[in-house]
Order: sequence, then C-alpha cells, then structure tokens
Amino acid sequence: MFQKNKKQDEEYMGRYWEAVKKKYVPLLTLDPRWHQLFPDHMKTKRMIQLEKKLNKLIKKQGQTNNDLKDYEKTRKVLMDNIINNMTDGSETDSPIRSMKQDKNQKLLDELHQKIAQAHDLQQQLPQEIQNVNHALMIESLKNCYETLVYNTQEIEQEEEWIANARKELTEHVLAKQEMEIRNTDTYRFMHDLLGADILEIFDKDYDVWKGEINREHKQV
Repeated sequence: MFQKNKKQDEEYMGRYWEAVKKKYVPLLTLDPRWHQLFPDHMKTKRMIQLEKKLNKLIKKQGQTNNDLKDYEKTRKVLMDNIINNMTDGSETDSPIRSMKQDKNQKLLDELHQKIAQAHDLQQQLPQEIQNVNHALMIESLKNCYETLVYNTQEIEQEEEWIANARKELTEHVLAKQEMEIRNTDTYRFMHDLLGADILEIFDKDYDVWKGEINREHKQV
C-alpha cells in the first residue's frame, strides 16, 4: 500500500514529514507503549536501523552532558593551579612555576577546545534526535496502517463467515425444531393409539428422542 513505486513512496514520505515535523513526539525508544506495540519480530528492517541510530544519539547526548560537567570540574582545577603558580620571577622556584604554568595553560587551551566541541554537539544533537525520532514515528505509522489494512480485510472476511455460519445455524435450528415436532406428534399418536404399556416394549429396543412426551405420559 505504501510502496507501490519509488516515486509514490517519496511523495508519501514528503507529505508525512510535512505533517509531523513540527509535532512534538516523545522519544519512541524510551516509550514502553512503543516497545509493547512493536516487539522485535514486528519491526521492519528500517525501524531497527532507526531505533539503533536514535538510541546511539540519545546515548551520545547523555555522554556529552556528562563530559561538559567533567570538563567544568577540570577547568576549575586548572584555573586554581594557574592562580597558585603565578610568579613575578622573584621566587626561588619561579622556573618550576613557569613550567607548570605553561603546562596548565596548554591543558586549559585543549580543554577549551573540547568544551567548545561539546557545546556544539549539545546544540546540534536535539535536532538530530528529533529528526530520527520523527523518521521512526513515520515508519512505525506505516507499519501500523499496513497492520490495520490487513486486519480490516481479515475482519471483513470473518464477518462474512459469521454471517454465513449464523444463516446455516438458523437453518439447522429450524430443521431440528421441525424434527422434534414430528417426533412429538408421532410418539403422541402411537401412545394415544396403543397405550404406554405397548410402547414401553418398543422403547426398550429403540433409542428415540421423545422430548417432553415421555415425562408427560409418566405424569398421566
């Protein structure tokens, strides 16, 4: 239904994307309802790829946030070291302090680069995560509608079967009722004609449905 040809599939995807791109969607791979609706054997190859990509980006975002916290702690340590090793050249250990200052400054410069890269990632990742999450949502919706279409066809077939079965059941019920009436009339006629004593002789050799007739005769 969704992939009749490449051109139509691209057209579908374009319309779906325009419809959902501004819609907030919770992260699907963190939603228990999504996992309940799509166990592994129900996922398409595309869904599995997007799921892995989304989880990787979420993990990367968490790692970036943790890295920034660690970088900030390291920056404070380096700044304290720089302050503690400041010298005007008159101290006896000024050469050692100068070496430490150069080393700390170099580490601080490298750290600032890492912080800048982490901040860039921190700004970039939310949009990437949203894009992949939306792509996964569209793929999931396509899967849902394929299931709905298939089930709808099956439901229509089952409804037809049930209607036919109900008609056949009605015919069988009517046939059963007709035979019960015939048995009742026949047994009542024989009873009235010959009496219970004679019929009891025949009843021992024939297992027949008598319905309420037998109970009625016993009460007489």
